[in-house]
Amino acid sequence: MASKFLRELELISGTTKDGWEVRLDLLEQMQNLIILVQSHQIVFINPAGLRWLGYEKSVLLESEIGSLFHPDYADLVGLGLELLAEEQVIPLKLLHRDGLEIDVEMWVNRLGMPGEEIFIIEARNISDHLKSARALRAREQWLEGIINTVADGIVTVDKNGIVQTFNPAAERIFDFKADEVIGKSIRQLVPDPVAKKLGQEAGQGWHDILSMGEELMGMRKDGVAFPMEASVSEMQQGEGVAYASVVRDITARKRAEEHIRHLAHHDSLTGLPNRFLFGDRLEAAITRADRHQTRIALVFIDLNKFKPVNDTYGHAVGDMVLIGVAKRLSNCLRKTDTVARIGGDEFVAILEEISGEKEIRRLVGKIMVAVSSPETIDGVEHSLGASLGIALYPDDSTESIDLIDKADKAMYLAKRTGGVCLFPDILWEVEKS
Repeated sequence: MASKFLRELELISGTTKDGWEVRLDLLEQMQNLIILVQSHQIVFINPAGLRWLGYEKSVLLESEIGSLFHPDYADLVGLGLELLAEEQVIPLKLLHRDGLEIDVEMWVNRLGMPGEEIFIIEARNISDHLKSARALRAREQWLEGIINTVADGIVTVDKNGIVQTFNPAAERIFDFKADEVIGKSIRQLVPDPVAKKLGQEAGQGWHDILSMGEELMGMRKDGVAFPMEASVSEMQQGEGVAYASVVRDITARKRAEEHIRHLAHHDSLTGLPNRFLFGDRLEAAITRADRHQTRIALVFIDLNKFKPVNDTYGHAVGDMVLIGVAKRLSNCLRKTDTVARIGGDEFVAILEEISGEKEIRRLVGKIMVAVSSPETIDGVEHSLGASLGIALYPDDSTESIDLIDKADKAMYLAKRTGGVCLFPDILWEVEKS
């Protein structure tokens, strides 16, 4: 059959036998599979094709071309090679002799004169390529699965700051859907002060800001700003660069930190500054007084008749009484003043920018009213009193520790005599106002 076919090719082409032998030699050297088909029978197959398919040449010659195709493509081959010749590239599967599938890209072309059914089939083995592509896709799906399930937002942008990817966690953090952000500037995810820092190449600006490792503010879809922690890394994307950002909403953490700081510096019962914060406030007040050449009155407040309330009605009622006193003390003084709780029933007030004795008396009168105002709990009215000790800065001392000691001594003298004592031993009759 092969010799007959070569003679027919000579007649069809009008060339010499040597010319066709040269052409067939070229086909034999090709690394792609080459098959010549006449009337649906294989009349030539090159060595590369034989290696692919695992056959001996004698087995395939004069066999039906359809026997080489996977059954899934039987209907396609059944349409005829003349129809397949009209397609440019055909992806399909061939079968190895042992039944293994071979993925190929196939080209079919017609040879010969009209009326002759002679076709050349060329196929390229893409099995390894498809395996690599499937493995790559599997890795991509695996990575995509991880990205879609992590708690942190992952946002990638190009050098101009245009968002390219936006994972589900980022959607939850910023309250935007991915399709509302992808293709738009990263600027819409940050407040104006941050957006202005990004510059023309917003992606590089985003990288520069976050490379400092600083926390910054993000902005949700509703325009509400929130604290976030973010890191960014530069990555190669084709011939250009892109930036991958990992973003975390730290609102809850900030609240927890603020709560811890508040607990460390405030009385847990009344919410007033505690002894530690009181010390800081006093030092700051002294600095301001020195700068502006003003005076400070430090007032120690010890509650009278509080112990009977605790003993008779219990600590729960006593706590409610203390909370009421704390609120009234805070409300009766100026914004520049500080009221702190430094012990069980002991409070202290830092009164800044005191002009003279008249102002001290007025403010002390307010403190006495705040303390002595009755507190009604469960239908029972509880009335307290107070002993107040006062020391002045810089009149009595220029050191905070010494000033505290002198106010404390004045308070104990007031407790023995009742009422209000200005250091060292001046007892005042104060009108409650």
